[in-house]
Amino acid sequence: MSKEHLVLLSFLIGAGLPASAEKHTPSQSADGSAESYTNIATGENVTPRIEERDGKRFYHWPMWNKWKNGKLHVETERTKHPDAQWWPEAGLGLFLCWGLPSVFEPNGEGWSGRWSQAREDKGTFYPQTELWESVEGWNPTDYDPEKWMSAAARAGFKYSVLTMKHHGGFAIWDSDYALIGVRQTMDGRDLVEPWVQACRDNDIKVGLYYSGMDWYFERDYMNFSYDPSVLVNYKGEKVKSLPKRPPSFSKAYEEFNENQVKELIEKFDPDIWWGDGGHGASIHKIREWRPGIVVNNRGYDSGDHATAEGFGMSDPQYIRKPVLENGWWWEVNSIIQRGSWHYDKHLGETVYPTDEVLMRLAEARCMGGNLLANIGPRPDGKMQDQAYRLFDEMEEWMKTNKDSVFGINGGGPWPDDCNVPITCRDNIWFFHAKEKQATKENPIVFEGAGKPVAVTLMRTGDALPFEYSDGKLEMHLPEALKAGPVTDVIIVEFDNDFDYKPYLFTHW
Repeated sequence: MSKEHLVLLSFLIGAGLPASAEKHTPSQSADGSAESYTNIATGENVTPRIEERDGKRFYHWPMWNKWKNGKLHVETERTKHPDAQWWPEAGLGLFLCWGLPSVFEPNGEGWSGRWSQAREDKGTFYPQTELWESVEGWNPTDYDPEKWMSAAARAGFKYSVLTMKHHGGFAIWDSDYALIGVRQTMDGRDLVEPWVQACRDNDIKVGLYYSGMDWYFERDYMNFSYDPSVLVNYKGEKVKSLPKRPPSFSKAYEEFNENQVKELIEKFDPDIWWGDGGHGASIHKIREWRPGIVVNNRGYDSGDHATAEGFGMSDPQYIRKPVLENGWWWEVNSIIQRGSWHYDKHLGETVYPTDEVLMRLAEARCMGGNLLANIGPRPDGKMQDQAYRLFDEMEEWMKTNKDSVFGINGGGPWPDDCNVPITCRDNIWFFHAKEKQATKENPIVFEGAGKPVAVTLMRTGDALPFEYSDGKLEMHLPEALKAGPVTDVIIVEFDNDFDYKPYLFTHW
């Protein structure tokens, strides 16, 4: 087998979910929750070990397999191509998980066909065949990607990533090579082309998510159990043995993936290749087919940027040390709706409050990273009403506050010396506060500040009172000036004696 295929098989065997994962939130619990960083039995923080290689430090969490640990690692030098250098300044991306799992009504979870005893006991295991059968007759009659992307553009999103196929193998573009997809079930209706056009029309960079794993392709040989001591076939049956992969399998799998990757790049000319479970082809070939592309790090030969999964993994203690000190680009990808990455009919109508999303954006930008916020549209092609609520409120916020997250060149010392995230443009600093922060009872406090020249509310331009003494700056907003459902931003201009240079980004 090829090295990349061995990596994928290792991932398949080791990518289990914690027993405490909630019924409708398995993926988020697996990587993004506090349980990933805390010993549940003792309540103590889990301390990763540190490995040093070639002058760089790599963190390894003992409860994760190699694949999960690799999400925060960049093993190769990033692209220097001029067409790719837009990426770290883009700041905000929209992740759209849409496809086979969206149609699976029990929970919208693409991993539902993977057996564990806990899932069987809870009744949340479904044979993989049921997921594949669920897509028969799928017809998204209300699909309007122009409505999606025009709203996203007004809300400030600069790039977007859409799932071409998840691990189950269902392709949402009209592929010459896919074994299951829109060609087999929708008479070849291509769901990707109109979305790409909508992105281009709204000046949004195009990113293609592609699963290097294809469970349909290897269904006859693959163990659909998390427990390697229990063999479960794709029909959900426990068996004593599975057929062995023939000698020709690895080569056929490699060619199958490469054909699809090349097909997608030639059809849609993407700006971003977002592999998951492998890129499907080597980065060398991907760059040969599309030289200026940005590639994430989830393949055997790594990529251009780290991909923290969930807000737990993007905590400053994990980003500032292993990521920033190594000079890596990075991005946090996380769900901003209830349920799983794809649409969950039981929970997926609820989208996070706008203040929460904007603060997560500010936190990522404070550390020089991007936020790739995930919303899984409904299977009929409509975006949730609450998604448009989010977009509308973000649009209003961006009218007066966008310069606090775009066009910046540094980030302040949050959370060590300040209780809110800070972004910077030289000596102009932007302090971001939630609804219950920057109040008289809970003021913004910055230890180690220079003397302010001016303090203003970014939304209105109103001058604000502040207290400054011996390097300690305190600020709050009068109740009448609080924004309510969106994040408040306070601009502080420091005098020329304040040394802002240590806070400028060095990894861009």
